[in-house]
Amino acid sequence: MALTIQQVHNTADQLQEQGIKPTLAEVRKALGGGSFTTISEAMKSWRQDNKEEEQLRQVELPSGITERLQTLGADVWQTAVDIANDRLVKDREALESIKAKAQAETDEAQEAVKTLEGEQADLLVQLDEVTATAETKAKAAEQATAERDRFKQTLADTQHQLELERAKTDAAQGQLSDLRNSFDQQAKELSTNISRVATLEATAESDKAEVARLSAELEAAKTELKAVTTERNEIATATAEVKGELKAITAERDKLSGLNEQLTQTQSKLEAEHSVLDKQYSELSTNYISEQGQVTALQAELEKMQGELAIAQNKN
Repeated sequence: MALTIQQVHNTADQLQEQGIKPTLAEVRKALGGGSFTTISEAMKSWRQDNKEEEQLRQVELPSGITERLQTLGADVWQTAVDIANDRLVKDREALESIKAKAQAETDEAQEAVKTLEGEQADLLVQLDEVTATAETKAKAAEQATAERDRFKQTLADTQHQLELERAKTDAAQGQLSDLRNSFDQQAKELSTNISRVATLEATAESDKAEVARLSAELEAAKTELKAVTTERNEIATATAEVKGELKAITAERDKLSGLNEQLTQTQSKLEAEHSVLDKQYSELSTNYISEQGQVTALQAELEKMQGELAIAQNKN
């Protein structure tokens, strides 16, 4: 609770009655604490009240003056002079008293300052301790926050890496599925080609009646046969390249990222070779310039390619 002026006045009165000089420090001690500013302001009014009472006591006229005025008016002036002199002496004494009180108040103020300085020093020590403790806790909190942020970042990086690996795995599985579909498609096309060869064989049996008519054209067909032979050699070379590519595909089956492009190229080459074979069979069917042995050889080569493709498919 805030101190009141009356509380300070009462405390000062009690100290004075006990024979204790009511200094600021003594009043504050008796009150059990409080602001020196509040106590000082209240003590000024208390001292002023006590000073006025003292002055009133000093100006009381002596009883002898009244008696002399009744009996001897001539002595009034002398008495007045004596009173004036006495008052002058008392004023001087009062001035000395005021000086003493001022010095006492100064001493009290210095005492209060020393008390406040001591309390301030204690408070500064406590403040330093609290500040040091707060700084220590703040540093610990900053370190904990930094450690938490580092763990969060590490977790986020790990999750991102895991997602990337999952995406790579999904892509690899998709490529593998596409590769299997491509081999299945090639097997179907090869089966279709075999069926077409069988159809050509049946057509050759049915066309034996036309052999006599075609014999006249045989000589001209020999020249074309040379060209076909050259093309067949090119096909054989291409087939060897396909074999090499199939072996490379088998060796690189674990490198799924590049396998799809290689298989696409191989499929394109096989489709080109099938197209060439279809053209050759069409020419043989139309001109019948090839003999049954060439058809058998082509069939054997196709069966051989089928076996190689089946082996490559089984390996994958």
